[in-house]
Amino acid sequence: MIGTIKINWKNCFGIKQLEHEFKFENSKPIHLLYAPNGSMKTSFAKTMKFLSGQSKEKPCDKLRPHEESKFEVFVDTNVISKDSIFVVNGDDDIDSSASFVNFLASSELKSKYDEIYKKLTKEKDALMTKLKSASVSSNCEKEIVEAFSSSNDTTIFNILEGLCDKVKLGLPLYEFKYNDVFDTNGAVKNFLDANKDNLKEYIANYEKLLSKSSLYRSTDGFSFGTYQASQLLKNVSDGNFFGVKHKMVLQNNVEITSHEQLNQIMVEEQEKVLNDAKLKKTFDKITKAIDKNTELRFFKAVIESHPEWIVDILDYDEFKKKVWLGYLAKEDIKPLFDSYIQVYNDNKKELLAVLEQAGQQQEKWKSIINLYKDRFHVPFKVSISNQKDIILKQEAAKLQFSYVEEGKEPIVSSQKELETILSRGERRAFVILQFLFEMESRKISPNDTIVVMDDIADSFDYQNKYAIVEYIKDLAVRGNNKFYILIMTHNYDFYRTIASRLSSSLSKLWMVERKSDGNISVEQGQYKGDVFANAFVGKDKDDKIFISMIPYVRNLIEYSNGENDDKYLLLTSCLHQKNDTLSITESQVIDIMKSFTRGKGMKRTDSGKKMYDIIMDTAESVANEPNPNLVLLQNKIVLSIAIRLMAEKYLKEKILATGFPEKDLEVKGTQTGQWTEIYKKKCPNDSNRTIIERVNMMTPELIHLNSFMYEPLIDMSIYHLTKLYKDCKNLSV
Repeated sequence: MIGTIKINWKNCFGIKQLEHEFKFENSKPIHLLYAPNGSMKTSFAKTMKFLSGQSKEKPCDKLRPHEESKFEVFVDTNVISKDSIFVVNGDDDIDSSASFVNFLASSELKSKYDEIYKKLTKEKDALMTKLKSASVSSNCEKEIVEAFSSSNDTTIFNILEGLCDKVKLGLPLYEFKYNDVFDTNGAVKNFLDANKDNLKEYIANYEKLLSKSSLYRSTDGFSFGTYQASQLLKNVSDGNFFGVKHKMVLQNNVEITSHEQLNQIMVEEQEKVLNDAKLKKTFDKITKAIDKNTELRFFKAVIESHPEWIVDILDYDEFKKKVWLGYLAKEDIKPLFDSYIQVYNDNKKELLAVLEQAGQQQEKWKSIINLYKDRFHVPFKVSISNQKDIILKQEAAKLQFSYVEEGKEPIVSSQKELETILSRGERRAFVILQFLFEMESRKISPNDTIVVMDDIADSFDYQNKYAIVEYIKDLAVRGNNKFYILIMTHNYDFYRTIASRLSSSLSKLWMVERKSDGNISVEQGQYKGDVFANAFVGKDKDDKIFISMIPYVRNLIEYSNGENDDKYLLLTSCLHQKNDTLSITESQVIDIMKSFTRGKGMKRTDSGKKMYDIIMDTAESVANEPNPNLVLLQNKIVLSIAIRLMAEKYLKEKILATGFPEKDLEVKGTQTGQWTEIYKKKCPNDSNRTIIERVNMMTPELIHLNSFMYEPLIDMSIYHLTKLYKDCKNLSV
């Protein structure tokens, strides 16, 4: 059981400093954090990914890499282990290979398999190490699989088994740096395809010359070339053949009676073929074409050393196989190959039996697929097509997708193909599927897991959003007490949904703000329910709350009585510069609000002040708070209203100073916006124009349009509003 997670970070990507402790009490394993975009979410997730091993990017300050970084996380009193963290983001693929292996076979079968797999891997790795040394290939195992693979189900294990008979035969050895001919960029293959005519001409001339040679021959489908001759020379090198007076007779009746004579004839015949003028002319064409591409300089060196290989190289894919077979048959490599084959054969029967039994244990992954299908609304079906190979290869499962349209046959498609036609939210559903496998695997793990969720439901439609909320609830309630969850979101609706639906599992709500010095503040969460009823009504003795209720009540009047209602117009005059703005009393506003407080009544008593004076005095107080609360809505609403009133006062005075008729300033609708347009035309060079532009950008939705959908207010930094307030206060005509 985890009691606390303590974080102490400094200079971790965009996080300058963060110290916070998450406590888990009373079987409530979830902490919910609302973090506006740009505050810390991505940096937090990236740092946790590094600590979990999901990322190799070490936390640092990208702009000031010389500054020291700290990224300590303690679980209770212990340094966190990477195996106990898992980070999920809706946009990032998840490597679920280990989790598939964990639950697609029973522990008993898995143990048997691991024992066999360990033996095979030890022999295979010894073979690959020797092959790498000989071939200088960048990735022997991958190259061999690509060379001999006949289907997607092919593995290095069954490839090596299939090559056994061929390696026994003894094969030609082509010694060169493997990637000089089989380069990863495909430059050699492209060259061969583009120069087939010259290469075929070379091969035709080469084979014609061979047919005339007294030693090298190519006729009736049989060929005796340089490899066969070199093997023959090797086999008689010990002197035993010629030592007992054996001799060889060539087709032209020349008798060979010694190893030295055979070697001499080989050299002479090869030089005769390769120095042929016509053949050399064709070879020169080939090398000139190679010189046009600097990527081919190593390939050129190979064929200049062995021009006779061109005959084999042109059949590129077959040559690739010949090269590997030659290495496997090499005298210092073949014993390692034989040792691997012996171990494989000794364990093959038991291995196949384990895989057969594992194939019958399908219930777990089927239940996860069914869970996904039942809860998430996506236009495709999912199945797993290769359960045995998941265990054998230790790779991620091959998920088979079928695109589904009502009334039509499902279309089997790959994930890549589907992603081109799905919405962003539907594409993210792929990640959720991988997430389900990861979490279900961790349920049977002996360790607890801290799960960090970074905007996991962003871009989801509501049905899928609610589905992931319910799955999070499952982890909290039925996760075997193994999951401790930190949910981060910039979506306030998702924040409220989680807070509402998972209240019984929530340890705490948090709101994250970036302070003026760049440090991260994690404050007590607010506003999970009805803000007007829960956060404002009944607390109106507070000037900030009382002022903040004005736009809310005004909206209620608009929806119930319309914009021509006297009460609506009076409250509008509290928010805009109207003829009666300065004369409206606190008593008038209290009387209007009384009927909109849901029976709770108003607790405020009339002070006899004008409403305008209350607004401006309260805004001044907020703007001068030494350590303002970064979260509270009322601070931001009061500042926004005061900013609007000061800006409109300035606009009115500037416009009237140009001789513009005052009666024409009486407008309906967006008064600030309309006055601003008049101001721009009448005062195009005014030095305060940028301040007025900021007012129009920052305050409209904060006061009017989002009185109920108040996410812009929460996202807006109190420091930005305070700066704008002070700038507006200094406006003078």
